[in-house]
Amino acid sequence: MRLLKISLCIVAAFLFIAACGGGAENAAVNDAGNESTPAPTAEATKSPDELAIGKSKYQEYCVKCHKEDGTGGEVEIEGRKINAEDFTTEKMKGEPDEEYIEYMVKGIPDEGMPSFKDELSEEEMKAVVKYIREEIQ
Repeated sequence: MRLLKISLCIVAAFLFIAACGGGAENAAVNDAGNESTPAPTAEATKSPDELAIGKSKYQEYCVKCHKEDGTGGEVEIEGRKINAEDFTTEKMKGEPDEEYIEYMVKGIPDEGMPSFKDELSEEEMKAVVKYIREEIQ
């Protein structure tokens, strides 16, 4: 009987520790020394679908001029020859995200790039830039 009580106490203590997160080794400690939950990482706060949306919109709107790999170059669209930017160049890697968005919103008519302000939302444009930055450049 005594062995049964000891076993039950051990099991209860184990369950209590497991329910509390396993003890101090799993708890984050803030500057004041108090236990706290860990802050979410930048990865955890990003939308998991943002990159997928960017890829989808890039393939739908951008790939025919800028190519799958982002190298662009000379293409003919609707009988007009254009020289699409190469996203893999240092020049384009250095362009701020806002510049990419502005190109999509306003287009570059003299160079043959149309405006996509009526086709893409601001969030979709940001997703396209994210895709270019993370998967192409």
